[in-house]
Amino acid sequence: MEFDREYFEQGPMTGKSLYTNYRWLPELTIPLCHHLARECPFSIDDTILDFGCAKGYIVHALRLLGYEAYGVDISEYAISQAPKEVNGYVTLIEPYAWISPLHYNWIICKDILEHIPYERIDEQIQILAQGCDDLIAMVPLGDGEKYNIPAYENDVTHHIREDLEWWHDRFTSNGFTIDIETHELGPFKSNWQGIHPEGNGMFFAY
Repeated sequence: MEFDREYFEQGPMTGKSLYTNYRWLPELTIPLCHHLARECPFSIDDTILDFGCAKGYIVHALRLLGYEAYGVDISEYAISQAPKEVNGYVTLIEPYAWISPLHYNWIICKDILEHIPYERIDEQIQILAQGCDDLIAMVPLGDGEKYNIPAYENDVTHHIREDLEWWHDRFTSNGFTIDIETHELGPFKSNWQGIHPEGNGMFFAY
């Protein structure tokens, strides 16, 4: 399934995703990135890659906060819609390609890995492990058959519906050591956490 204009702008209408008019919201994205930078914690000299950056809004927010941030994505449409301020910092890549010649201090992988087919997830995590010192990953969780948050079933590009333990095993089997794993995402996905406290998982790994 292509991550095209309909996916990002008319998701519920077209039955492709939960996105409607996906756009730059600085009042939301900048505080979230500030929280992320504090929690990780990022050094001002660190290089940071947003893997699956879509339109590059996290890259834009981190660069506004003074960090050396970059992004990659497989969606030609999304990259073409990135703010002009991140031109040259966000890049279109092929699926399962090596990320770049660079080695990053941090890779952010937010709501990306569930889109990878089961048969390719080990390969993808190995690519991430070879591309960074530290990883922060956020994933929706399920029981192997369905998501804990039913709305996540409405994205037709979702493949993996597994629990925190399954993701732990995938990370540790493919080159990472887990530092923190939690259902608590702080200000991220706050709309879901009160209703479905085990709906999402977050990993800090190295």
